[in-house]
Amino acid sequence: MPIDIDDIESELEAAEDAFRFGGQTAETGLDVADAGLVQLRKACRSLTGADQLLESGYYTLTIEAAFTSIEKTFLFWLIDEGHQDPSNPPQSHTTAIKRSEEVGFLSQPVATRLEELWVENRAQTYYQDGIATEERATAIIALANRIHHQIINLTGVRHEYLCN
Repeated sequence: MPIDIDDIESELEAAEDAFRFGGQTAETGLDVADAGLVQLRKACRSLTGADQLLESGYYTLTIEAAFTSIEKTFLFWLIDEGHQDPSNPPQSHTTAIKRSEEVGFLSQPVATRLEELWVENRAQTYYQDGIATEERATAIIALANRIHHQIINLTGVRHEYLCN
């Protein structure tokens, strides 16, 4: 039997209202006007969350959060350098990687390998075609941290760095 509106109506309405209306309690640290810094801080939060999830043994979510951090870190750089209009969000998860290559920030071999890593593993793990393991989660967090710190050092925004 399919899910009927009677089964979820009150929760669906509450979720719709929560996303529709303002005046809510925002996540601390994300209340900045600069769209690039919002992406940087979201990347930080994703990394912090990934570390906590790894410690708890949630490898699928760890991998997801680490890939999200990579995407948001590149998006921060693109916005910060004027290569991405923040009012026109990327249309796919690999757009920030592709765009970073187009503007010369990533070499073609690095961009290709990052995109392949995303396509072949993030999607596979997320949809459970691939198995999330502690080793995979640990490796992708290390990569996400390296990219994140490299970009922070290159842009000189260490004072905006909120990662734990």
